Amino acid sequence: IHFNFKKPEMIEHPVFNWVENCCVVYFSIEYMLRFWVAPRKLAFSRQLLNIIDLLSIAPFYFEMLLWVCGISGDNVRKVRWAFLTVRLLRVLRVIRIAKLGRFSPGLANFALTLRKSKKQMQMVGVVMMTVVIFFSTLIYFLEKDEPDTKFTSIPAAFWWSVVTMATVGYGDLVPSTIAGKIVGTGAIICGVMVLALPITIMVNNFMQVVKLREEKIIKKYAQQHGDHV
Repeated sequence: IHFNFKKPEMIEHPVFNWVENCCVVYFSIEYMLRFWVAPRKLAFSRQLLNIIDLLSIAPFYFEMLLWVCGISGDNVRKVRWAFLTVRLLRVLRVIRIAKLGRFSPGLANFALTLRKSKKQMQMVGVVMMTVVIFFSTLIYFLEKDEPDTKFTSIPAAFWWSVVTMATVGYGDLVPSTIAGKIVGTGAIICGVMVLALPITIMVNNFMQVVKLREEKIIKKYAQQHGDHV
């Protein structure tokens, strides 16, 4: 007996479509007004938050363009690339949450912390990549001759190195030799040391950012009330 279960199609609720359309229209008008009053148009377009705003409303107009061209889900097989692009662009709707950074001091502090830690994070990234390549090479040459090994190449061992150094340990790739387990132990220890460095740097930078923001708030309060704090 052969059972053929057809996957039910998901139907969008019309209320959510109307809510989304209203939000897109509101954000579009807001973006155009801010662009119109901006003294430097090019600098406005290059700002990160403005790029996020533009990307968040772009999928709506792309879908509308496909609809005007007569492209819909009915003839998606003929234009599979277009439908796939729409699905990928729909993910960009999530970045509208980043707009909350303008109204949330916590998110703003976090963004400033990442910007302040950029050079240090780049250095840690280079060190992490070097260590991952090192342990991937070691584990490959130690495990490649074992029966039913999953370490078929050095790039295939990258996933094991990253998961091991991050102390996640999914268990999908496990060394079977004693030497491989010793290398895995070394990868765990190195991972703890390497990952502890950026966490410390980010915490210090975050404290500095919070302190500077508090000083600005106190200074602004003193200027408004004429007090010397």
